[in-house]
Amino acid sequence: MSVFTNVFGGTTIYPSDVSYLSLALTADVTLQWPLEASTGNDLAARIIDITPTGAYDITMPPADQTGVGQTTLFNNLGPDTVTVLDASGGTLISLLAGQQWQLYLIDNTTSAGTWRVFRYGAATAQAQASALAGLGLVAQGSVLSQNYPTTVFNSNYTIGAADRAALFVWNGASGTLSLLSSVTAGNGFFVSVNNAGTGNLVIDPSGAETINGAATLTLRPGDSATVNSSGSAWFTVGFGQSAVFAFDYTSIDLTSVTNTYTLSGAELNRIAYSFIGTLTTNMEIYVPATTQQYWVTNDTSGAFILSVHAPGQVTGVTITQGAANIVYCNGTDVVPATTGGIASPLAVADGGTGATTAGGALINLGGTSVGIAVFTAANAAAARAAIGVESTSDTYAFAVAIS
Repeated sequence: MSVFTNVFGGTTIYPSDVSYLSLALTADVTLQWPLEASTGNDLAARIIDITPTGAYDITMPPADQTGVGQTTLFNNLGPDTVTVLDASGGTLISLLAGQQWQLYLIDNTTSAGTWRVFRYGAATAQAQASALAGLGLVAQGSVLSQNYPTTVFNSNYTIGAADRAALFVWNGASGTLSLLSSVTAGNGFFVSVNNAGTGNLVIDPSGAETINGAATLTLRPGDSATVNSSGSAWFTVGFGQSAVFAFDYTSIDLTSVTNTYTLSGAELNRIAYSFIGTLTTNMEIYVPATTQQYWVTNDTSGAFILSVHAPGQVTGVTITQGAANIVYCNGTDVVPATTGGIASPLAVADGGTGATTAGGALINLGGTSVGIAVFTAANAAAARAAIGVESTSDTYAFAVAIS
């Protein structure tokens, strides 16, 4: 700001500011600081009387072009509501007809700045939406609306308290999104996460805290979830998975487990299961009574049986040690998803031979001693011998002898 010098006293004299503006508001306007404006423009005066002809907006000049302490009193002479915005479009005041509101600048480090507002002559208190807006909320005129600011990132990041209600969109390869302590976040804190990248995004709770009962949660490309704090752990809502990456796998160690094991928590809906460990008793695996398929591999050791059951199901599906089977729960029982093994040997009526040896097969297929001998003859002479026909060489020799 340019200054002038009082030659009599040597002190600085600042240019006088604009004290009053009568604003006939017929459209949205943007005010200007007096020193930045040419003559006749709408200036940010100390006092502005507004006579609107409709519900219009007044936008304050950039806060970073002036000093803190700038103040303006708005008086709406009616009849319509006028909204005063900061330089970034955020709502500062919703000025109803007949109201007087004053605002003053307390921080000019950004274009929008930070403004304080209060009302003159209010018979009853009236909160301004702009003063109430916090994380997850934004002022729109005189009301508060939900707000989910979006952050696109491709490097590992740790969620902080100021990220409440934000949406984080991953667009990199593999990465990790670390969560703040659920205790610090408190019950009700939440963020949303979307994996729009090309690799897995691992959501990692703080310390020993869990998410959905597991140490981490992996979002594959196309997956998304809202992550909520209970004050001691993390849980997801609306965990949407891409159909391309819906197949999932987990390994469960049954060592030291006796008789029964029930799937729970992060073990549910994983589709493929490998059971490992040394069994000391027959083991019954219980799955929920809901429709789901299970690809089960029995990689255990120990001479005991492993079977898969639904709750209340006495006889489940046995998975032979070293084998892999596909089973499914129909909501009541666990049943095999594949047909049983083919009986061996396959009967002739079913297109087989009914035998386990070549000789037995020849007999079962109707072979006689002569026919079998011909079929298995090593050469033509052996075949003729099998059916009692002399060779041509023997016939020739006999003819020569009698001639």
